[in-house]
Amino acid sequence: MKPQLILAALLLFLSGCTRPATTLQRTKAADFDRALADSLLTLGFENEALYTLMSDLKPMSTLCDISLPLGRTDSAGVHDAIRPDQKAAYLTKLARWQTVLDALETPDVGFIIHPFRQDYDGKRIMQVSAYRRSRVQRMVADNQAFFGQWGFVPNSEPELVMHTIEYENQFDRWRGYGYLFGYPRHAVDFFVEAGKTQAATKGFVKRDFFQIPVASGKTGHFTYALPKGMKPTETDSTLYRQAGQVLERYRQLRPKYVGADTKLRALALWQDLQKTKP
Repeated sequence: MKPQLILAALLLFLSGCTRPATTLQRTKAADFDRALADSLLTLGFENEALYTLMSDLKPMSTLCDISLPLGRTDSAGVHDAIRPDQKAAYLTKLARWQTVLDALETPDVGFIIHPFRQDYDGKRIMQVSAYRRSRVQRMVADNQAFFGQWGFVPNSEPELVMHTIEYENQFDRWRGYGYLFGYPRHAVDFFVEAGKTQAATKGFVKRDFFQIPVASGKTGHFTYALPKGMKPTETDSTLYRQAGQVLERYRQLRPKYVGADTKLRALALWQDLQKTKP
């Protein structure tokens, strides 16, 4: 064989070895837990994570919470915080979930299981979230005056931003999560200042709630507080209209992915979405 052909064949082989598997390839693997993927993605599409999975309206969205008996009742920095042999079932569950979430990731959309700092009676609450990398980058850029205090820049890793915010003081945590979840600046300002007022006066600051519908319902999902009696701003109205367009697109697609058992084939929808731009 000619040297040129040998070199070409070698380069082709190496490129095939180093090219990462696509979302479609990973989720079609024989050992992939399709049932769990369908369940998690259905929670996302039917609720506020729709606006992260199918658009860039929300930098980050919650899919669900997990509560497992992995927390400690004290803060002593001991090595044997848990007995892995006694908690094996819970750790195995988390490993299975993490494997599924890793397989669902795309170049722009990631999934994370992140624990809350506070444990509750020995229970560790963890949040399963989706985030859109490009939108988190823009959000950090737009709020550099806030995120810059930790040295975060637009191309900082989104998961590092999330974990840092979780372990910050109460008011920075509220503000950071407000931006991550896609709430407008004026809503975040109000929520944080209301919290400060309540801490100082012990009195509740009255408020109204701006509700953006999702597939599973009109209220209680993509929701944020505004001062009592305040008329929604143009920013609120624009966000509402844009969300409505995304929701309508989902409602048009959804019937094509509902099986005879009336369950949403959410994994198939997610796979097909990767073939087109969101």
